[in-house]
Amino acid sequence: MKLKSYPRQQIEWIVSIFFIGIGLMCLCFPVLSADGLMITVSVFCTLSALLLFYQAIHHRSLMEGLKGIGTAILAAFFWSYRLMGLDMVATLYGLYMFITAGILIIQGGMDLYEKSKAGWYFLLLALGDIVLGAVAFSSIHKDQRFIQMLIGAYLVYQGIQMLVEQWAFSSHSGSRSWSFRHWSSLPVYIVAVGPSILLRLAQRNHMDRESFPYDESKNGKPVNLRVFIHTGLSGDHQFGHMTFSYKGIMYSYGNYDVSEEKLFRTFGPGIFFTVPMEIYVNNCCLYEESTLFEFGLNLSPSQEENLQRQLEAIDQQIYRWYAPISREPLSHEEFKRLEKDYACRLFWRTGSKFYKFRHGIWKTYWVLGNNCSLFASSILHKLDENYVLPRGINTPGEYFEFFSQAYQDPNSNVVYRSWHTARLPHTLYDAAA
Repeated sequence: MKLKSYPRQQIEWIVSIFFIGIGLMCLCFPVLSADGLMITVSVFCTLSALLLFYQAIHHRSLMEGLKGIGTAILAAFFWSYRLMGLDMVATLYGLYMFITAGILIIQGGMDLYEKSKAGWYFLLLALGDIVLGAVAFSSIHKDQRFIQMLIGAYLVYQGIQMLVEQWAFSSHSGSRSWSFRHWSSLPVYIVAVGPSILLRLAQRNHMDRESFPYDESKNGKPVNLRVFIHTGLSGDHQFGHMTFSYKGIMYSYGNYDVSEEKLFRTFGPGIFFTVPMEIYVNNCCLYEESTLFEFGLNLSPSQEENLQRQLEAIDQQIYRWYAPISREPLSHEEFKRLEKDYACRLFWRTGSKFYKFRHGIWKTYWVLGNNCSLFASSILHKLDENYVLPRGINTPGEYFEFFSQAYQDPNSNVVYRSWHTARLPHTLYDAAA
């Protein structure tokens, strides 16, 4: 079957060439490119601040206003220190490495606390980031050209990887020559908002044109596992959510107990819920204003058995948790208050069943580590080690990128793709929501 070329693939050709061009500039002219980078970042932050202020006024959103203030302060900082050039590049790189190391240390500590040996792996990665950060800071006021050259090498590598992927999948001569588990994703923020960016592009093209098919099979093979990437145009929806469905039941992991959330919802008890897939998809689209990108997988009999064993193992680790709205008769005022709680809304509209973990690495949810995408990807990785298992910061957008590429591979078992949105009623299911 010949796979069509869609705007996303065309965009990736352009982005890959852009990455290689900027990367070569960083490698060949590190001093010039450092100053150019600071100007670009300064302009980008300024425009972002103006956009956030507009959204804050237009939507009367205090949160958007606070984001705008923070971005404006960041823009002023970059404009003021732009002339520092390479010193700023080294500082930013060092800070990024230390922040990443901190995230890995937290994740490693959480895993070791739950008696998981994977924690040592995260601590080892953190040590490497600390060394890189220390080297970056030690280069300040010295010869920092290698920092800029490192950035250039990274961009060139990403660009070449994207070009090779596009060539391999468009030529249809076979799968890529390396395993999916060696996947090197784009920078975190770009990947995180990738589905949202595509959604904006789709809406700009009216969503219903041939360029954005909502129901497409690669080779007609049956689908027995479905993965859903949730996205939206603003707020938390931009960073999305990731769920999977097996035999008509949707499985999801996240942070839904508002009473026990900590540090601005970044930590909380890990909660697992099940709900009929069709009702859940319609609810997400109609009431939560999300768009869901769906990818269908064709599992072998042994992989299905593996999946069933994993789901049975999860059953041994969980106990029922009830959303506050289900506990007792409520007054009208209490109902309106609880309606702001996502778990309460979901239970009221879909009858979903919630569970908490008694023990194990999923007992505690963490937005930058043990989150929805890592939970789903760990299930998939145990089915087939070629499915990428993110380390460090991971987002649903990373898997959107992964599955979009896998669908283009004639030899992968990602055989179906679709999407669901309230803007196009025919993409929804014939089920109540």
